[in-house]
Amino acid sequence: MRGKGKLRIWPAYFDIRYSRSEGRKIPREKAVRDPKIEDIEKAALKLGLKPVLQAGKAYSKYPWKRTGVLLVDKKGSKIDVINMIAEELR
Repeated sequence: MRGKGKLRIWPAYFDIRYSRSEGRKIPREKAVRDPKIEDIEKAALKLGLKPVLQAGKAYSKYPWKRTGVLLVDKKGSKIDVINMIAEELR
């Protein structure tokens, strides 16, 4: 099965320009402006989440933006992993 034991992390989860309904998953205080998938990958690597970058993938809410997606190890719930990465990005 593809991506078993992995979580998909999209840059839109961390973008301060998006509202929660537009795809942001974290509070505004933790969000950053225009997050790059490479920066998210570095943060995940520092946290030991074994990131795998899939370039050219598009988030379903924004199919015209091919930002790529990051697959990371599942170490807790998805929102916990997203919050850990957000703290490392800041």
